[in-house]
Amino acid sequence: MTDITPFENTIMQAMPQFRRIADENKLVRWEEESQFALQSLQKNATLACCTPSSIQNAIINTAAVGLTLNPADGYAYLVPEYNKDLKLRECQLRISFKGLVKAATDTGAIQWVKAEIVKDADTFTWHGVDKMPTHDMQPFSERGNPVGVYCVAKVSDTEYLCDVMAWPEVLKIQGCAKTQSVWNAWPEEMAKKAIIKRAAKQWPKTQKSSVLHKAVDVINEAEGSADPMAEMERIADEILGLIEAGDYMGVGQVWCELSQQEQSVLWTAKTKGGWFTSSGHGNEKDFIRKASSDYRKANSEDTA
Repeated sequence: MTDITPFENTIMQAMPQFRRIADENKLVRWEEESQFALQSLQKNATLACCTPSSIQNAIINTAAVGLTLNPADGYAYLVPEYNKDLKLRECQLRISFKGLVKAATDTGAIQWVKAEIVKDADTFTWHGVDKMPTHDMQPFSERGNPVGVYCVAKVSDTEYLCDVMAWPEVLKIQGCAKTQSVWNAWPEEMAKKAIIKRAAKQWPKTQKSSVLHKAVDVINEAEGSADPMAEMERIADEILGLIEAGDYMGVGQVWCELSQQEQSVLWTAKTKGGWFTSSGHGNEKDFIRKASSDYRKANSEDTA
């Protein structure tokens, strides 16, 4: 009888909960997924250094979202992430664009879904949420920069549900994302994931809808919220209200308490979907800049 390796021992502890969930969804099987997980740990030294509990949770999430870790399919992967707060490495389940599409169709709510990027040279006509848009493009020619992304889900033989997102909104979502390196490497694929996540909220509910919602939750946990701009909009509205009220130090305090990433997102140019004016009478950015500078000085003097 061969000894059980530490990797195998870690994985085996996830088996009871994995099987309980997998038996209910009937989309993945322990025998296959435990082997794929073991192979991932054996091949990736950084992944092998992740905390055992995070590895187990990621494997259990595989059952919850019903997506295989088989690398040949490319639906989902075990990925190591460094937790700055806890100062340790954690294993996360990363779901690909293909995996999200599969999770959507597995629910039975839609027959298929596709997302496409619209670029400068394309001709795009929107016909409403329940009709196929018209998208004319030359796929083998230079199409220019992205201007938006849309997705179409076929609900029945004659019904469609569509959603569209302008590129400035995509950039705002990217600015709030936890995985900037992934966005920088594959911005168009990440934009497609973003529009599908948002569109899924409007699709018909089925008995298996919870599987798709769990997949979206896993993506949000790893990459950022499905609607990361909701909090940004709230903060922007708060700052604009303080500016209108003339609360100089209040603006400074709110701004200085934001993270550098949040400030960067909020500082987006008005022409690119940002919130604050940067010229002319009532220059809001100038107000924020001066208020935050004076707030920092006042705080530094108080603590000196």
